Amino acid sequence: MIIGIPKEIKPGEGRVSLSPYNIEELINMGHNVLIERNAGRKVGFTDDQYINAGAKVYETKKKIYSDSDILVKVKEPVLEELNYFNPGPILFSFLHLSAVKELTDIFMRGKATAIAFESVELDDGHLPILIPMSEIAGRMALIKGANLLTIHNKGKGVLLGGAAGVYKGNVTVLGGGTAGLSAALAGYGLGAHVTILERNIFRIRYLKDILTKGINVIMSNIRNIRKTVKKTDILIGTVLIPNAKAPRIVSREMVRSMKSGSVIVDVSIDQGGCIETSKPTTHEDPTYLDEGIIHYCVTNMPGAYPRTSTEALSEALFPYLMHLISDEDIVKVLKKSPPIRRGVNLFRGNITIKEIAETFNYPYKPIEDIL
Repeated sequence: MIIGIPKEIKPGEGRVSLSPYNIEELINMGHNVLIERNAGRKVGFTDDQYINAGAKVYETKKKIYSDSDILVKVKEPVLEELNYFNPGPILFSFLHLSAVKELTDIFMRGKATAIAFESVELDDGHLPILIPMSEIAGRMALIKGANLLTIHNKGKGVLLGGAAGVYKGNVTVLGGGTAGLSAALAGYGLGAHVTILERNIFRIRYLKDILTKGINVIMSNIRNIRKTVKKTDILIGTVLIPNAKAPRIVSREMVRSMKSGSVIVDVSIDQGGCIETSKPTTHEDPTYLDEGIIHYCVTNMPGAYPRTSTEALSEALFPYLMHLISDEDIVKVLKKSPPIRRGVNLFRGNITIKEIAETFNYPYKPIEDIL
């Protein structure tokens, strides 16, 4: 099989999908790997490292797409890459299609097959490729939020850990999944008062069992959200419904109740955001003010820490890439591998995820029916 790795061109994206070490394993197994020049530069991986691992370095993105059987990217294709899907190679990357109608339309018209990292799901419901990126995004959310509270960033000037005889700052985390837990632990580590709002009672019991008593875990409902958001210094949104657009659980009215100079970091923005005032931003222009509140809503947060993120992502996706390339017949692969099968968002132009189809009112065709 021929695996293609293009250079990421989404603004501020420094990651590359596979490290030279994983590529060496692919080469040793008899596969071919094509990589675009300087694809790993921001991570610190040189072209020579990829060449020494056995990959071929290509000068143009178009050639990578045309010569590959499977394309392994980090983020969803951007505008200039969209013409390459007619149908193009099988795409394996983060997609978040419920928040990107244009990309979904192009995949449908081009009869593309697209498998999303965030949709690959184990039998127990875990999302093995998404989890390490969620860990990084959660920790990063707290780091960014704490920095934005400084007065030179137009924040309210609150130090999360406080000082002797001074109140600590308040951190509120919406969602108690991987990203939410990481954010909460980072906030607690800085000495803040931390509250997690979670709606799943079984998850609440689990979090209360494993977390220190210094982190509050309460039921996520309108009353509790309204009360907690009002007094928070940093509000971190991590609500995730797999494959679906994130629900807006914090209204503009609730945002308006926060004190001026407070901070919102919406990690859910990849799936549309869970806060009414959220809108996508980039690493180059990451923040904006709305209702007097600083918003940080970057759609590819882990891209700011590309070395750590790339190594974590490459190791997480590699076992599933091995499943994908185990047979040249993609139908046979999908029949043998339930996690990969669940990850298929489109198969030859058919939407195979119910939540995506419902978001845009498009036809839905279960992958099991196609296979």
